[in-house]
Amino acid sequence: MAVNESPWSSPDASRPAGPAPAMPSSAHPVPPAPNGASGVTAVRSTWPGANGPPVIGPPPRLSATRPLTPAASYGAWQGVLRPPPFVVTQGPPRPTYREPLPVRSPKVTAGAAAGAAWMLLFGLLATSARGYIWLTLIAGVVAWAASFILARFGDRGVAVGVAVSSGIAVAIGGIVVAYRLAGGDWLLW
Repeated sequence: MAVNESPWSSPDASRPAGPAPAMPSSAHPVPPAPNGASGVTAVRSTWPGANGPPVIGPPPRLSATRPLTPAASYGAWQGVLRPPPFVVTQGPPRPTYREPLPVRSPKVTAGAAAGAAWMLLFGLLATSARGYIWLTLIAGVVAWAASFILARFGDRGVAVGVAVSSGIAVAIGGIVVAYRLAGGDWLLW
């Protein structure tokens, strides 16, 4: 197996003898000798891929040469700049929404009293435990329907009171059913 040598040679070695060629844009002048001898300044070519001599010092400012973005030209905040000043404009006042029929405790109390009276009326009509349970369930469903209608079209405070008192009465009926069921008697059939 043969190994081929690369045909590469130094750029200075391939230059023909004669007058110095014009300095290319990638070539850099070689500084004069430090001992003060005067002479012709030689031209040194850069190696392929080289960027030239290193630059010492801070990098050039790019912000001065860069054009403004459309957002910056309109005054929008760029994120790295300071935010725009906070300006309070005196526009129209914000709307204030108020409840036309707010739920207040006197209305809730009135609804609870009306619901308790309704449930007591139906409870007093019963002659047996089975009749009490059935009348309590019927009165509770009617009271909940009235509470729904009041909440939708009437006073919500009264609707809350009616729903609470009828719910307590139906819960008492459920406790009676559970107590009798524990003794082996199912009241609802």
